[in-house]
Amino acid sequence: MEPPLIPADDAARVRELLGYGVLDTEPDPHFDDISELTRRVAGTEIAIISLVDSDRQWFKSCVGAPLGQQQTPRDISFCAHAILQRGPLIVNDALRDHRFADNPLVKGDPNLRFYAGFPLITAKGYALGSLCAISRTPHQLDSQQIDSLQRLARLAVQQLEALRQMAEPGTVPAERQLPLDRFSDGPSRRLPNLERFISREQMVQMLELMFDLDLGSPFALLRCRFRDYERVNATLGGSVAEEFMAEAARRLLAAAPRSASVARFADAELVLLLPHEQEDLEVQKVAERVIAFASQAYRSGVQSLSMAVSIGIAMSSQANAVDSGRSDFAEGQVSAGRSSDLTGGVARRYGDVESILADTSMAVRMARRSIASAFRFIDGDSRLAARESYKLESAFREAVASKLLEPYLQPIVDVATGDPLGYESLARWSHDGAVLAPASFLGLSTDSGLTGELDLLIAEKSLAALPLLAQPIPRRPMTMSVNLSGILLEDVDLRQRLLALIDDNPLPPGWVLQVELVEDSFQDVSPAFDQFLDDLASRGVSIVIDDFGTGYSSLSRLISLPIKGVKVDRAFVSRIGDQDESPRTLLRTMLTMLTDLGLVVTAEGVEEAHQRDWLLRHGVTRAQGYLYSRPIPVSRAIEELQRLDYRPGAIPVDPERLKVLRRRRRRGFFRLPFFGAPKQERRRG
Repeated sequence: MEPPLIPADDAARVRELLGYGVLDTEPDPHFDDISELTRRVAGTEIAIISLVDSDRQWFKSCVGAPLGQQQTPRDISFCAHAILQRGPLIVNDALRDHRFADNPLVKGDPNLRFYAGFPLITAKGYALGSLCAISRTPHQLDSQQIDSLQRLARLAVQQLEALRQMAEPGTVPAERQLPLDRFSDGPSRRLPNLERFISREQMVQMLELMFDLDLGSPFALLRCRFRDYERVNATLGGSVAEEFMAEAARRLLAAAPRSASVARFADAELVLLLPHEQEDLEVQKVAERVIAFASQAYRSGVQSLSMAVSIGIAMSSQANAVDSGRSDFAEGQVSAGRSSDLTGGVARRYGDVESILADTSMAVRMARRSIASAFRFIDGDSRLAARESYKLESAFREAVASKLLEPYLQPIVDVATGDPLGYESLARWSHDGAVLAPASFLGLSTDSGLTGELDLLIAEKSLAALPLLAQPIPRRPMTMSVNLSGILLEDVDLRQRLLALIDDNPLPPGWVLQVELVEDSFQDVSPAFDQFLDDLASRGVSIVIDDFGTGYSSLSRLISLPIKGVKVDRAFVSRIGDQDESPRTLLRTMLTMLTDLGLVVTAEGVEEAHQRDWLLRHGVTRAQGYLYSRPIPVSRAIEELQRLDYRPGAIPVDPERLKVLRRRRRRGFFRLPFFGAPKQERRRG
């Protein structure tokens, strides 16, 4: 559960400030002038300026309707709906709009059919109320009318600001204006200057209004975590990282309907609010559009940055819980199903901001389990799964701290003979009687910030196993390969601990330590990263690019850095047997380039004999995959090496030493009894 976003006393103070001290002021003719202009521009019978706070709705002006200063129930107020979005709320015919057809103001007096509401938003971005044009008959506005009404809404806000400044001393104490500054985003961030992009505090205010007003209108909240932000920030700097998030916000707004708002909630997270959304299918389409917009890499100078996103979705019914009758599970990447909540549907009746944000946090954590961009609806099943995930994460933390994870070794073999040339060390976790592969816990590792610690643990245990692996094959050239994550590469302390670990564990004769780095890591152009690679190379460590062909790297980096080889991703190997020639053409071109660069090529994911044969014909000499062996425990790898009965080659001897040995053998031969006995003794024999 996340901590409260705003302490209760500060939240109350913010709401008091948002009242602007003008709700109870006397009627001002300037507001009537604005309302009259609104009525004439819109061509409607009624125009209203209303203010809505957490307790009530007040009318500052009502032209064409005898509403005076009376209150209107917020749960039926059109004006309350209008302030929950950042752009105009225009309803051409309320009887034909499912959101308002049953509204008492539509079904009964005054029988409203047309409504246009323009939010009154302060200079700091807070919504106070709305400027409304109302008609008893269906109506439409053209673009010029809408623009003019938006200008009038800004004039109404200026009038409210003037009233606030003219308030008597003590009405709004100066010290009570400070908390708004507390909640600012801190240092200036390069975020888009867009009407629908709001601050975290403004988003909280909107959500609080939704719960306080209790309008009965459903809405959806999407928490979008951009997965590469931390890496971009660590490798390319804060300025590029902020430009990255600004682009993310622009793409989010481009994918969302105009009524939506976007706020920056954390360094790597944006929250998207969809007011008045009733159908999970519509929300799903928005999530799919966000993923589609994020699928294109973002260019920053010469860098090409992935904008992969994980989206957690919570839907608030704001009424009796929805019963959709569906039971399929709510998750997906570019398409998804929905699932039932504890109440039978995706939507849930939330009571406060904290609970809905906690649910989106749970959902986004589960979406991050996917390798690709993904979205996840929160529901009863996934809440239960999230609780289980928290328990599993706690067990995982303890397992890493107690060094309970073990390396499993997958042979790297000679393609022609199948003989082992080394091993790739892969993490395995024995938990609840099962041996879990990385797919089951790498998400936990990322969420808990333990990926770098996991890398070091597996490297440490792999190095400790080398003397035992070397015994059956003394002096035979072999490789032990370990994976290094981006987290380790970006952390100075973790890098130094790895170098110290290598220094403290000398390798047996014939063995070489190899480290595998994903291709995207080489976008780090910082001197510290290059120095770390040089430090590894100076210790005799072989550096290779893992999953080559799936990320972003430049040829100049391949040439300038001490890289010894690449591992061609299984995605290319798996398509060797395709009827289409294109995958093989691409792979041949890649192999030619890598060979010309003098890099050692290892093919990953070899599972079929025809793949092995094709690779052999095209000069690939090293491979690994299920065709040869699955990952196996260290003890079994030792047993297999013993069964192979490898014998070391002859130890070379100095030529002069060899002559001496031969002379000694000859002397020993002539001293045998047959040759060395006196003649008389020979005769006796």
